[in-house]
Amino acid sequence: MRHIIIGLIAFVSFLSCTERSKISERSSNRIVVDALGREVSIPDSISKIVCIRPSAIRLVIYAGGLPYICGVEESELKNRDYTHLYAYPQLNQLPSIGPSMGGDPELILASCPDVIFMASTTKADADELQNKLHIPVITLEYGDIGKNREVFFNSLKLIGEVLDTQSQTDSLTGYIEKQINELSQRAAESAKNVNAYIGGISYKGTKDITSTDPYYAGLQMVLANNVAKSIDPRYISPITGTYIDIEALIEWNPEVIFIDQHGVGLVKENFKTQPKLFALLTAVKDKAIYKVWPYNNYHSNFEVMLMNAWYMGKILYPDQFQDIKIVEKVDEISEHFLGVPVGERLSQEWGNYSENSIL
Repeated sequence: MRHIIIGLIAFVSFLSCTERSKISERSSNRIVVDALGREVSIPDSISKIVCIRPSAIRLVIYAGGLPYICGVEESELKNRDYTHLYAYPQLNQLPSIGPSMGGDPELILASCPDVIFMASTTKADADELQNKLHIPVITLEYGDIGKNREVFFNSLKLIGEVLDTQSQTDSLTGYIEKQINELSQRAAESAKNVNAYIGGISYKGTKDITSTDPYYAGLQMVLANNVAKSIDPRYISPITGTYIDIEALIEWNPEVIFIDQHGVGLVKENFKTQPKLFALLTAVKDKAIYKVWPYNNYHSNFEVMLMNAWYMGKILYPDQFQDIKIVEKVDEISEHFLGVPVGERLSQEWGNYSENSIL
């Protein structure tokens, strides 16, 4: 019965959307080139959009596109550690467009969007969905806030072009560049060259101290020497994760260790089960092990990575960052990315940043 009802809704929506499409075709359209190089014809006037697959909705909200969203994937309707849901809990009141990783074509059609933003996809998949629904599909590439920052910026620029929110995207990209430059300048003023390690990073679930990221952007921004960067590139994956042997960590012997909040429980178990081994670490002897907020959830939360970078700077270079109040910085960053400060809500969920070791 449910499928029959959804089918009827989809059929009625199809007729409505088809009629809108005909009207749009008679009006002026424009061509945009999406992240995968596809030329997509879109209407001049856009009032409704949906975002599918990991990261799409987050990028659109960063770009100021919240008012246009007319339906969401099921993951947005649940209690998740998504900063955009903390900023805009009303998102979980919107109609579902189907499951995560792509939604459901019938439910997408029922929302009758003018445009679909689609991330983590291929040209073939985007073309197939566009041909099936007769709705423009614009692909986005996520990139990161580190070495692939231009990919991230280009997607923001594309969204801004489609939704006419260029003022927000220009402001955000300028802010990010300024923040990263300031982080690096402050770190460069110190004579230290700190060896650091980041562990407990989640990849499709919580992980222990052996889960790491050799290219962790927060450490790069503050010019720390990420000891895991020596890992053979063949064993590094942003999809399945990057893992080390405990013996490698002992050999590297970092001065400071950071642990992703989601992995803290498992890391403490590591210390309990092998106390003599971990006691060899300088960071353990000096109680220099600190938690950072989780940034990996249905793709990366870039604002959280930037928050972590400022906190790492305070830990690694206290003299150069002594004027920074991390609580204020968190609200500042979230306001630039999301439009509203959510520091208090994040602290409630993950606990405050602290200069005390987790040991």
